[in-house]
Amino acid sequence: MSELSIFIDESGDFGESAGASPYYIVTFVFHDQAVDISLNIDRLEKQLSDCGFADEYIHTHPIIRKEEPYQNLSVDERRRILNKMLRFTMACDISFFNIVVNKNEADDKFRLSARIAKELSRFTRDNLPFFQSFDSIIVYYDYGQQGLGVIINTILNTQFTNIEFRHASPKRYKLLQVADFICSMELLSLKRKDNNLTKSEASFFYKPNELYKNYIKSVEKKNFKHK
Repeated sequence: MSELSIFIDESGDFGESAGASPYYIVTFVFHDQAVDISLNIDRLEKQLSDCGFADEYIHTHPIIRKEEPYQNLSVDERRRILNKMLRFTMACDISFFNIVVNKNEADDKFRLSARIAKELSRFTRDNLPFFQSFDSIIVYYDYGQQGLGVIINTILNTQFTNIEFRHASPKRYKLLQVADFICSMELLSLKRKDNNLTKSEASFFYKPNELYKNYIKSVEKKNFKHK
């Protein structure tokens, strides 16, 4: 029986954007379970172990910002970890879709919810043959934001009958960590275009164009529109 796994992560919240990024981003990572990525996972875990990183959960923005549990690692050590996530992402046969909403254009939770729902509905309708090619669809999300969880459940349950939702921890699923990585790259891409990278974000990348050329441009190759 064919099975599609969907791993979801988000950046931003349903509150006001004052003093924070105005963007709300939802990332959907798609993986056909017929394609085995266990060797990729084993390789990543061994690489992390070899470089002395005990926590197997790769959380992108704390790595860049030198936040817990990476606060005692040098920039070179943190870069090595993030580069391993980039290579893992590119090696896996996956694709992704991002919903990006500028909260300045959807200035309350009702407008934001409506925009997310419309974008997700449009995407699933436009790609219905892809989703219908699978016998079952399993959605993995940590339900970190209840409002988003309600939207996803409502829209996808309306569109599909062969769907199941699972509360999942990023520490357990590497592709949830990939969703976090891709979501973070989308946010950094937007902030780069707005000339709004923080000092820690800008200093993490050694060359001015490294973020775009080595990360953003590479990750874009996995965009669902390129399938």
